[in-house]
Amino acid sequence: MPNLSDLPSEVYAVIFSHVPPLERQRAVLNLSRALPRSPVPTSQIYNHIIVYTPAAVFHLYKHFRHRKEHEAEMYNPSELVKSISVHVWIVDADLVVNLLALVPSVPNMQMCIGTTYSPEHLHDVFTRPRLALRTLQLRFKPYVERATYMPFLKGAYFDSTIIQLAKWPVTEDNHIEHLSITQDTISYRTHIRFAQPLAFFSFNPLAELAVSPVGQYLQALRISVPAKPVITYIGSTANSFPQLTFLDISTTALPPPNAERAIGILLSRLARLQHVIIDRNAGPMPRDSSGWASLGRACALAGVERAKEREHEIQLWVDRKTQEEAAALDNEAEEPPAPVPLASAPVSRGRRGRRGLATATVSLRDPRPASIAPTNSSSSARDPTIRRIRVVPSPPTLQTFSTAYAGPSNPSAQQRSDWSRAFVKGFLDGCNTLNKIWQRMRDSATVRVMRFTDTDLEPFNDDNDTPTVFRGVADIAIVGHWIGWEPSAPIICFGSERAVIGLNKHADDGQPLADALTEMRIGPSGASDAALSAGVASQGETPGPVGTVPTAVTNDPPISVGGLWEEESFIEWGPGHADGCGHGIGRQIFG
Repeated sequence: MPNLSDLPSEVYAVIFSHVPPLERQRAVLNLSRALPRSPVPTSQIYNHIIVYTPAAVFHLYKHFRHRKEHEAEMYNPSELVKSISVHVWIVDADLVVNLLALVPSVPNMQMCIGTTYSPEHLHDVFTRPRLALRTLQLRFKPYVERATYMPFLKGAYFDSTIIQLAKWPVTEDNHIEHLSITQDTISYRTHIRFAQPLAFFSFNPLAELAVSPVGQYLQALRISVPAKPVITYIGSTANSFPQLTFLDISTTALPPPNAERAIGILLSRLARLQHVIIDRNAGPMPRDSSGWASLGRACALAGVERAKEREHEIQLWVDRKTQEEAAALDNEAEEPPAPVPLASAPVSRGRRGRRGLATATVSLRDPRPASIAPTNSSSSARDPTIRRIRVVPSPPTLQTFSTAYAGPSNPSAQQRSDWSRAFVKGFLDGCNTLNKIWQRMRDSATVRVMRFTDTDLEPFNDDNDTPTVFRGVADIAIVGHWIGWEPSAPIICFGSERAVIGLNKHADDGQPLADALTEMRIGPSGASDAALSAGVASQGETPGPVGTVPTAVTNDPPISVGGLWEEESFIEWGPGHADGCGHGIGRQIFG
């Protein structure tokens, strides 16, 4: 009778392919121990690495370095790594830098950045562009027990990390697709004792990232920094994140005067945005049905402002072009005509007889019109001086809108139902307004109607000689149109991830689960880290100043934001959760 030891390794590989990546490492290790004689492909242990302890960082670094030095005799497992997650807050940061240097081609990277890290450490990690990187997640927790002003005096902020990412070169095949930069929240009781260190001093680098080569290819972005107005910088300039479809700005602050204005501007700048998450936001989110109706209408009419801005740019270009042509005609009129040399006429023999009108040398007829050269149809169609140009607002691309309130501000079931209906009603009213705008433009014979091409389903490429102001727009007759479009209301979700009731003190207010203290306890480094530093120094590396950094917060663990780590504990969706919402999509993207 065949047994498990007779199964080929390919069968085990297929079995492991059905195990979630975050659980595969333990599954392979446990099965190899339970069936020591079976051909379990233990190489899959290296596919998805999760580091939970400082000792694991040291042993993994030592193992990879030994394999690399003896690469001729044995394979290098660092080449098998598809994702690496360092879930350790108190660790020798220099050791982590050296470990990540051994996996330069890893496609997925997650880092927990605590008080032992400095901006220089992240500079060393990202100083060389990682062209194979597809998903990058940086999670910051800079909070300490005692007040320290050394980071402020040294200017030790992680703004330089975003600037460094903005300088990376990219290609069509090698670029980051998903980026997550989050900072854990902290309890009010811990926060009011003294000002906690800042992870970021300014968010101007976000505006640089938005128009950088990396920003041109980003599809999913999660920026979660408590009470900071990051939304102002995400879409501050034209062509910001042109491929972005998913945005999570949880715990950030919305600028005044109201949410519909801030979110409407955001959707008008990010033309392809489909999923928006704003959980536990420090801003003026609506608290009544009329406010949610206004928000829905603003989401539907977000393309109107973008169309007006482009019309204004085109009109300025037309006026400037008209003035230049008028000035050129005036200059030609003032210049004296150049003398035209007379061609020598052939001398004809005179005929006999009388000379009369039949031999007159002056013609009273108009000269024959010169032959008209054929013009390029595309250039003539793009001539802005023919008629007044109007740009059709693009239909809304928003598919999901997710938000969760915190603490006593949690809405009741009746409020969630009323707000959802009000949002949908306002959204559909905005779509009806769009239809009326399109109808007026279609019926007008005095305007030339154009539309944006970046939201079209049909591919369209601008000509090389197209003026800059006309790039990204095309005539309705050339590329797609709005006829037959049917509006579809987005999915509204009021319930984010949270802990099971009884396991977390924040379970009743919709807050996510706190860090698992068994695997990510925050506290003094202890003797184990000192031993690690000594071991690394013996290998010729420079250890970090372990034991000299400020003690991290231990009495009230910070709360995760923007999604939970998979291993923290069992979670459930909060009340008001809707299937297919942005929260679920975010978990699929970032885990």
